[in-house]
Amino acid sequence: MKKWGIIIAFIIIFIIAIFVGNYIYDSSNKEENTIKSENTSNSIVNQVDYSVRNDITINTDSEEEKISPNATLILKKHYKECDHTIKEYAEIPEEFVNLTKSEIEKEYPEWEVEKFTPLDIILIKEEDGFCNEHFILREEQGVITVYKIDKQGVESLYDTTGISVEYLTENDKLELRNGIKVYGKEELNSMLENYE
Repeated sequence: MKKWGIIIAFIIIFIIAIFVGNYIYDSSNKEENTIKSENTSNSIVNQVDYSVRNDITINTDSEEEKISPNATLILKKHYKECDHTIKEYAEIPEEFVNLTKSEIEKEYPEWEVEKFTPLDIILIKEEDGFCNEHFILREEQGVITVYKIDKQGVESLYDTTGISVEYLTENDKLELRNGIKVYGKEELNSMLENYE
């Protein structure tokens, strides 16, 4: 009888061991499946995130440049009659800040955009007529005098500089006696600086 009791005890222990083994095996399988499932979900999320990042990058690259408040604005006017181009440097008007090239072209159709970057904008415009920035330098009473020349070629006093011709070369003095034609205020200022 003791033998039978030991055999039954072994059978019961064996059955319990099988159930415990199955339970442990099922638990570890479920855990692995959960981890695999999470990894799969993460890889799908990563793929979605990557594609979203890709879209954002594409949109950013395609955006038009906008004007910075620190930009330099140059307005160029080309006068047909005298074939001169006058440049004016201007502060960026508040209404220009953050505009794109196409917005500038729509707002100011009479101007052509020659250059457009966030920090440099050059606008050019064709004008009929004469530029009104024609000058002639002459020597009078020992100093350089500046006359403005109008469309008809008439000279009118523009400025008496106070720059003495006493120390200039003979060639410079001769040129000043004959008159040195200068176009544009930039060139005028440059010429006068050379004589100082």
